[in-house]
Amino acid sequence: MIRLLLALVLGAGSGAAVLHWSTGDDRYAWVWMAAMPVLVVGFVILTIARTVAGMAPADPAAVQAARAAGRLAGAKVVDLRRTGTEINDVPQYELELLVDPRDRSPYRTTVRELIDAARMPSRLPGTVLAVVRLGADTPDVVVVDEPAPPVRVHATPDAPIWKADPDARVPGRRRPLLPTGRRGRGVRVVVYVLVAALGALLPTWQARDDVLLGIRSGGVGHGDASYLSGPDRVTRAVEAFTGASGGSTVTEVLVYDDQVLLTAPTEPGRTAYDSWWAVATRSTRERPATIQPEPTDEFDLTTVDWSVLPTLYERALASSGIPSDELDGHIQHIGVERSSFEEGAPVQIRVFLSGDYGSYSLTADATGTVLEQG
Repeated sequence: MIRLLLALVLGAGSGAAVLHWSTGDDRYAWVWMAAMPVLVVGFVILTIARTVAGMAPADPAAVQAARAAGRLAGAKVVDLRRTGTEINDVPQYELELLVDPRDRSPYRTTVRELIDAARMPSRLPGTVLAVVRLGADTPDVVVVDEPAPPVRVHATPDAPIWKADPDARVPGRRRPLLPTGRRGRGVRVVVYVLVAALGALLPTWQARDDVLLGIRSGGVGHGDASYLSGPDRVTRAVEAFTGASGGSTVTEVLVYDDQVLLTAPTEPGRTAYDSWWAVATRSTRERPATIQPEPTDEFDLTTVDWSVLPTLYERALASSGIPSDELDGHIQHIGVERSSFEEGAPVQIRVFLSGDYGSYSLTADATGTVLEQG
């Protein structure tokens, strides 16, 4: 079960990381960042569980049934090895036992126990212990505290090793949800992959178109996934804003490679303004605007043809003469606002480019007609 949960968390964290990278939606950053410590803690728990798995006590009823069936046997301690694990300062040891059952040939198997200094003399090599064989056809044994039956002379350390099968049905032992032995490896891999894929789909499915666009473009802010040059990217961000805010009145829209920022009234009819953040997948209210605009700055988003922004940006790039490598490392953006503080001033679109040795701007009206550039 722990492995399945880890596979689900790994898938969800990976999906959230891809979403954050491909869409720029910051809420998914918290998902993959939270998944990392969960995975670390989960793997630690899994390691501990694997270490102590062989020490889980068998069902007393199953032990009593095996005893009644005559599966009490003597077992000689052949070897004693420390595993390196300690629980409450008590070291764990692996005992190699030579089991001498009455109904079959002797065999060697191993059990793990926590052995303190007081119990050590009773577990030294050569000591004979009483064990109960849980299954008639499995090597699993439980050490019981009672006089041990004698071990026959021919029961030598040359007896074959009979390893426990983790997938076998053993009375008194809980079977794992998934097979853990070598034979079940293929099944485990398929199940873990499917669970991880499900975890990845949970955050990404609704935004799958934007995720695929971001992957094809090399991440948000690049190629068609850029809000400056990607077709319909700003249009969708504006739609996300109007859907989240319930209005279409703003005072300013700033478009960057990876996001769109808007300033809008806190509520309809009020002259207090908030900053909004938007991408194609969603929009959120960030904080009160640092500089509160005037009511005369307001305009309606429907008065602007947002589809012309990529064309204007590409035209500015071509007309500026600034090499693309000189633009790298600088922030390029498009601003949409009224042309002046006068009431009724027209809404204009301004493209701003910045390079290593200069800058360039292009101004157009709300329909995309170029008014000025240089």
